[in-house]
Amino acid sequence: MLPMNWKEFYELERKLMENSRIDIEENIRIFNELLKFARFIGVLPLKNSLEGIEIDIRYAEVINGVKGTSEKHGKGA
Repeated sequence: MLPMNWKEFYELERKLMENSRIDIEENIRIFNELLKFARFIGVLPLKNSLEGIEIDIRYAEVINGVKGTSEKHGKGA
């Protein structure tokens, strides 16, 4: 793996963002096409919106970590 020069990376990212134009209408068009496709292949609407919620909750717990861990290690607010 190549060493990362973060200063150059952030400068490149800044330049890319400055030169990028956000096209809201195009983004909405793409979203609507994806929504139509999701309905076409049958993944929307959800048959049971709570299906798999236990897994999502578990992921959230793992991602957010154990309550109080940050404070114990001096990373708290």
